[in-house]
Amino acid sequence: MSLEASAIALTTAVMKAAAKIWLGDRVVAADASAKVFDLLEKQVSGLNDRRKLRLLFTNIEDRVADRLLPFVDVEFRALPDNDRAAAVDAAREMFDRAALTDDDLFAADLDAGFLYRYLLRTVPGVAREFLLSTDATELYRRILRECCAYLVQVTSTLPWFQPGALIQILRRETEILETVRNVLEAMPERRHPDDFAADFRRQVVSALDRMELFGADLTGPTRMYRLSVAYLSLSVSADHDGVPVDRIEHVLPLTSRILLRGEAGSGKTTVLHWLAVRCASRQLQNVNGWADVEPFLLRLRRFTRSQLPTPERFLDEVGRHIADEMPAGWVQKRLRSGQAVVLVDGIDELPVERRSEVQAWLDELIGAFPRALYVVTTRPTAVEPDWLAEQAFTEVALQPMTPRDVRTFVTRWHAAMPSDDAVADRRDELIAAIGTRSALRRLAETPLLCALLCALHYTSNGRLPHNRIELYDVALRMLLDSRDVERRIEIDAVLSLTEKRVLLSHLAYWMVRNGYADAPAEDAEARLAAKLPSIGQGNAGPSQVFRYLLIRSGVLREPVPGRIDFVHRTFGDYLAAKAAVEEDDIGALIGNAHRDDWRDVVVMAAGHAHPAQSERLLDGILKRDADEQERLKLDLVALACLETSPVLSERLRNNIEDRASDLIPPATTEEAEALAAAGEFVLDLLADCDPEPAQVPFLLRAATLIGGPGSLDLMARYGTSKNPAAIRELIAARAVFDPAEYSKRVLTDSPLFDGGLPIVNDPAMLAGLEHLRGLRKLHCRFENGYGRLDFVRGLHRLESLSISDLAGCDLPSLAGTRLSRIALGGPPERESVDLTPLADVSELTSIEARVASHGWLALAGLPRLRHLQLSWIHDPAELADLVPLTGLQFLSLNQVDRLTDLEPLAFLAEPAALTFLRCNALDDVTLLGRWATRLHHLRLISCPAVDPAPIAELTELRLLDLTATDLPDLSLLSGLRHLRSLRLRDVRGTPDLTPVAGLDQLQTLIVTGAGRLDLRPLAGQSGLRIQVSKLVEPVGVELLDPRSVIRWVDRVPRVPRWEVDSGP
Repeated sequence: MSLEASAIALTTAVMKAAAKIWLGDRVVAADASAKVFDLLEKQVSGLNDRRKLRLLFTNIEDRVADRLLPFVDVEFRALPDNDRAAAVDAAREMFDRAALTDDDLFAADLDAGFLYRYLLRTVPGVAREFLLSTDATELYRRILRECCAYLVQVTSTLPWFQPGALIQILRRETEILETVRNVLEAMPERRHPDDFAADFRRQVVSALDRMELFGADLTGPTRMYRLSVAYLSLSVSADHDGVPVDRIEHVLPLTSRILLRGEAGSGKTTVLHWLAVRCASRQLQNVNGWADVEPFLLRLRRFTRSQLPTPERFLDEVGRHIADEMPAGWVQKRLRSGQAVVLVDGIDELPVERRSEVQAWLDELIGAFPRALYVVTTRPTAVEPDWLAEQAFTEVALQPMTPRDVRTFVTRWHAAMPSDDAVADRRDELIAAIGTRSALRRLAETPLLCALLCALHYTSNGRLPHNRIELYDVALRMLLDSRDVERRIEIDAVLSLTEKRVLLSHLAYWMVRNGYADAPAEDAEARLAAKLPSIGQGNAGPSQVFRYLLIRSGVLREPVPGRIDFVHRTFGDYLAAKAAVEEDDIGALIGNAHRDDWRDVVVMAAGHAHPAQSERLLDGILKRDADEQERLKLDLVALACLETSPVLSERLRNNIEDRASDLIPPATTEEAEALAAAGEFVLDLLADCDPEPAQVPFLLRAATLIGGPGSLDLMARYGTSKNPAAIRELIAARAVFDPAEYSKRVLTDSPLFDGGLPIVNDPAMLAGLEHLRGLRKLHCRFENGYGRLDFVRGLHRLESLSISDLAGCDLPSLAGTRLSRIALGGPPERESVDLTPLADVSELTSIEARVASHGWLALAGLPRLRHLQLSWIHDPAELADLVPLTGLQFLSLNQVDRLTDLEPLAFLAEPAALTFLRCNALDDVTLLGRWATRLHHLRLISCPAVDPAPIAELTELRLLDLTATDLPDLSLLSGLRHLRSLRLRDVRGTPDLTPVAGLDQLQTLIVTGAGRLDLRPLAGQSGLRIQVSKLVEPVGVELLDPRSVIRWVDRVPRVPRWEVDSGP
């Protein structure tokens, strides 16, 4: 048999094994001789459908073969073909003989390493039987491991198998095949036989690269979404050095330590999974500091009753099957080198008394591994503001989903449903309902609640809830009852819906009382055993009931062997609240109401309780003895209970509303959210108060959350505020209200962010921009690029327009506008943009093309053009088109291939600033001497071949940036008497500063290498601002002039955008 024929036969054997695991039938999987495809065909009737089914798996085989054949062809090419074919045949024999019996083979987190070792253990001696040589045996093992990876990817990609559902799967053949192809292509490649890092990354991708669209699997097989594809970028509120940041991915290059706060169901864990998958699949290579990073996900709920993990245990969550293969010290080496990110999920899921322990653990980790990246998540109230400030964490808060986010989420949820016209209709109905009903809009602001709305609307013919309690109640009914009734599951022990709720509530309340985020499975089973007699359930034993709830309820799960938790903590809190009320544990609820881990339980208990219980609960909370800090927390909980309590006496409601007035104006986000949840009466209280400047942002947050016309009137009072935090809240609210009306009534005279808005990424947010009199700068970035830009014509005061992710942009639409600056961005592979239409934008002074471009000759007709940035130039000869632009003062060239000297720029008359970025061939910069008396700013960024000697002639330089460009000896700079800013980022080692000691005008020095930096030569020099990275150890700080400032920066962007612009 030829090598190619052997490889094709191997793919058939791999697919046979994959189909067995996918079927989930232990009996079939254990029978090595089972004709699995015959069994599959029995699931469908009709010759045509059977033909389609066999064709589907044949096509998947082809996708696997397309990946396997090149692998076999490349590996061990020095081996004779007959030896290589024998190795392939041995691998096929291994899969043909395999009896797949281990329960772990059917787990959701099956990984290739475990399957590989399982096969070698259960089918030994195959290499000897085929008389394989030493090299052929090594090839056989390598092929076997590669095929295990293919099998795992295929089984995790196929829709969840259900008997009788193959017809719907066949309708999605094209989607499934495309997904399989994409998944196989995205697999991290092994570089050598013992590439543990590749095995680890593959497991991360396999375990975490899946999108859980909650409730989407209730009606049959759904489209499998890869998280790396379907991830919805979430809005955040963050501030970095005074610059507002609006999306989590934009925070990454700015800092190496992030504390991410978010409410229950806001998507914190999804963000961590997305980061882990992006790192493992090497999709963050171009993000500063995140290239070649290994992700270690640590869920703190696993450590509620054990010590926090040391690096040796970082693979317990994702990687447990291959942990014993890990080279000694591998995790520590990655952490120490900065090629690792520690993803810590759920500070709030540990008991309050252990959170200081977490803080100390993180401090110790960071002290030992300062170069690693860290992302930590928590609910907002679990830890104090600036909890990790001493460790230089940047705090980021997940924001409610914007209307655009909600539309996108609803669309993706419905795309996971079996395709038919009704699905599209239900999607559009729900989007319209959310857009017009304010109560629904508030419910849809988190991914979890939005998914529940989608599921409820889809399965109940459009019926929608009015509040959270009703939503959770119907969702749990749907999960606990509909799953079995609709699928006609028949088991020996059938529990009624009431019995399921009682048992799960009992379990949830036990976990809350003990501070457990998860629990040992044997302890949970024991709790159920104690409860079963009270509900008269004698048809099944505790073990059978426990396994039934674990497998069939859709609420309970076993994420790691031996430990259980609720699929989402919100459901656990809801069920615990129900149990507390049914047991009349009002005293326990009152006594724990100040604890953040009980807060949601108490609030939902108020919704479960009958009127008399609600009165006792809320009266007890209001009257409980407490110190000032606890009193504030209790009042906030009482306010939140107004939203969930259906009936309260007038006396009690008035008491709570009186407490609300004590919280006016709000001073924290928590207070603002609690006031908003209390209802519209709060607007009158907010309108009558006189807030301090620091309280205005929280007042505006509360008004935004309340919504309605009254909120607009209140917010308009603060429309001209110059407080940056207030401006941030005002601008963020545009996405909540009608943007045109809001812009006209609230933001007409706002100064905005120095005349600008955060990045506009929703076309709907363009409405009303013409009302913003202060709008001078606009930055747009839409996922699908741009059509016409006619809207710019109506923005008469707009001076600067930035367009990122350029696609299909109609530059002629800008003709006649009064723009003075335009910046065009997009991916490097984008086709060249014709800049000719910009000749009709007569007032342009600055053009920044961060994409490949042409049509430069036309720019000679722009009399005011002084700044020009060009990128991705393949031939320096093209620069001849710039010759007419003799008046350029600021020129930036990004990645000009084969540019070896500056002769193409000889036409420049009096340049004041020059930037060369990633010009790898640039060597000779002698021509700089021609402009020695005029050149004030020079940036040579990532230009490794440059001979820096001519820099010594540039005596008028004010700024010199040599980021990632070597300057071994600073003595070249000793004559630059006017130099004010010297930037030495990402240089080798640390420089000797003695030669620059005499530069008495030097104001800013940035050094981000690694090692000791002797500052003693700068002793006595006044007014210096020195920035060093945490890897630099400065010496002689105490000798600096008192007016000098040294700042340790966490991570300086390697090539920040504002440093490669043409301007100074």
